[in-house]
Amino acid sequence: MARHRRRPDDDYSDGSNSDSADDVSLADEDKGFDVEVDDAGYETSPTDIDDEESNDTGDFGDDCDDFDIEDQVQLFDGNLHPREYYLKQLKEFNEAAFDDEDYSEGSTILLDGIEELWNKYCAWFKYDPQESFESVSLGSLYNFFDWLLGQKAGKNGRKKRGTKKSSSLGTYWKVYRLVYERATGTKLDAKLNRKMHRVLKKLAEKHGLSDLKRENRCMTVHDLKQQVETTLDTTEKSFSLGELRILCVLFLLLLAPTGARPASVLKLHYRHIRVVLARDPEGGPHKVLIKFTLEFTKTYLGTKDAKTVTLPEVMFDDSLMLSPHVFLEGILFRHRAFEAPSLTCPDAVSRLDIHPREWELPLPLKASMDDVYIFRRAVKTLVGYEMSPTKPISPTTIAGWVRRVGELTGFEVPTIPYNLRYNAANVFDRSSNVSDATRNLMLDHANSNPFQRHYLGRQLAVDPYALIRGLEPQNTLVQKSCSIGHSISKRRPVNLTIDQAASVNSHPGIKKLACKVEELRQQAKISRKAMQKYKKAHDKLRSAKQTQRRALKDQIREQWTNKQAVIDIENQLAGLGFVEEPAIWKSNRPRRPAQKRLMDALTAPVESTVEGQHRRRDVAIYAVMAYCVVVEGPAVRRTNTSGAGTTQRSSVKDEPREDGRYAEDGRHAAVLSVFIASKEERSRRCFLCVGLALRLEPDDPCIEELTHEFYSAGDVSKHFRRKHLNNIREGDDIDCGACYMPLDHKMHLQRHALQIHGTVS
Repeated sequence: MARHRRRPDDDYSDGSNSDSADDVSLADEDKGFDVEVDDAGYETSPTDIDDEESNDTGDFGDDCDDFDIEDQVQLFDGNLHPREYYLKQLKEFNEAAFDDEDYSEGSTILLDGIEELWNKYCAWFKYDPQESFESVSLGSLYNFFDWLLGQKAGKNGRKKRGTKKSSSLGTYWKVYRLVYERATGTKLDAKLNRKMHRVLKKLAEKHGLSDLKRENRCMTVHDLKQQVETTLDTTEKSFSLGELRILCVLFLLLLAPTGARPASVLKLHYRHIRVVLARDPEGGPHKVLIKFTLEFTKTYLGTKDAKTVTLPEVMFDDSLMLSPHVFLEGILFRHRAFEAPSLTCPDAVSRLDIHPREWELPLPLKASMDDVYIFRRAVKTLVGYEMSPTKPISPTTIAGWVRRVGELTGFEVPTIPYNLRYNAANVFDRSSNVSDATRNLMLDHANSNPFQRHYLGRQLAVDPYALIRGLEPQNTLVQKSCSIGHSISKRRPVNLTIDQAASVNSHPGIKKLACKVEELRQQAKISRKAMQKYKKAHDKLRSAKQTQRRALKDQIREQWTNKQAVIDIENQLAGLGFVEEPAIWKSNRPRRPAQKRLMDALTAPVESTVEGQHRRRDVAIYAVMAYCVVVEGPAVRRTNTSGAGTTQRSSVKDEPREDGRYAEDGRHAAVLSVFIASKEERSRRCFLCVGLALRLEPDDPCIEELTHEFYSAGDVSKHFRRKHLNNIREGDDIDCGACYMPLDHKMHLQRHALQIHGTVS
């Protein structure tokens, strides 16, 4: 029979399986069992007893090959265990272990967070939390949520961003009801629940909460192409390792066609990927199919049925930037993930064929990589970064990347991964090839209500005036105007100018903190405790400045569109046309050689033959593989302009040397400078960074970054400890690139640094 599902927002919605960002992914109250339907259409319990004539071994399967079940059954009158086993189990059964709902990890975090706030509130007023739950009233609830909205500091005194939306207050209330039920074992009184509607409205007015919802604007395929191009081409956004840049693009390309939740894509493992060389039923060359299974969606009482998405290769694709095959295969070949020992390069796929009587040739991946995440974060090593074997990229991290690249692309509204989910949902809805049931399955919705409430664009992508007049609708124009890319502009500021950034120092709050920091700085040398207070105050000041700069940048970006429109109008009416404004500061770092190679391969023109297209694809995959190992430096080198202690940057100049391998780019002089002639001499360059520079190509712009000269030898020591020594992990291979010498352990490296390169650690 149908399962009744209770959502935490039953009192606020029509009972749909809501998927709003403001709604809470909380569990249902279903305590029934799933049922199965047999071939005749009858519902059967999973525990139905097999027919007596059946020879199946039930749930034991192959594990019981060496276990004589028939003898065991005869021993205990048809059961595997004696009567005493079940009597003891009944006596020791703990019902309390099944009292809690089976919430997902994210929902549990929300519940625990609200319960912690309730305990903090009760402790502040010296109430007993459990007794307060049991004697809860409308007045106490009003007081609690009023107190909650007034919280300005969180754990360890960190400033909270505060609640801005009334929908967030509604979420707090939904979670509180479940916390109350978890603590007392009963539901909140229905009459009290209804009265809380007016209380929440009153509190929203009192604290000035906004009723506006986040715009569900779509990122079209054209917008996606611009986002991907900026991600790959920009030097203003730096990734610690080249593979992270590739993974950022792959994340968007897997999210765009599926409409999946971003978290489910980030949690893909290698076992969820299946690569197949398939025969095309309509004729033509064999094509590579990527099949990936999304298991991690909103869950209750276990995971939902997994869904598998198939992405066929697009032959003669005019843009390889939108090819998930190129980027995914680049990752797979880079980590040698294929089971076949000889399948180590992309051009080997072009030489494969399918058995004449079969439709596909699987390209299996190694079983040893089944539990490895595809989207992994990078971890620091002695001289750079490497991919973590176990830690995935967090949703917050990927969202920050997407937002920053969206700013660099020129989008007006903040870009979020859900823009692609919104677009997929609306494309599925308009397509005659996708039914409502398939659309709901793709989006993991129980019915069409969530789509209508949260995904159907509030900016209607239709031409109603043409429809009522019987004209041809201008759907392309209207749909484009409703996407996030219609207001794109490369002129829109993405960074603050130097003057704008410095203007935050005049903010009253910043001035007050700066005075306090200066007072503590004078006392810092007196004691260790005073030094700790100074560091804490300094960090607080820096954080406050960052907050003010971020707010100022958002304000400038929000006001820019209308202000610039007025300027353009006035200039054009005055006959001046479009007057280019002086460019706001941007990174002038050139693209790396591997980055140039990657962009050239992905933008190569379409070939006219199948063989040429395969070569074009393989070259692009090779470029992706090569870029994965690139260690990117920071997009901008931040310098201290306060005078003393300033890190001076000197360009390394070298006298020409006929046989010098590094004479032209200055690496020869840098190498010579990291070797000392006496024990008293100290180098002002990092020998490990110089050794890393020797491995780069001559025209790599990172060479200047790695071979720069520090202000003093003490600065080199601080850099050596922070960037290198602190990142050594147990089992790491250690070597000196400047000396081409392997080192045994951390202490060996420190001794080598002091005796050979004059670096004290």
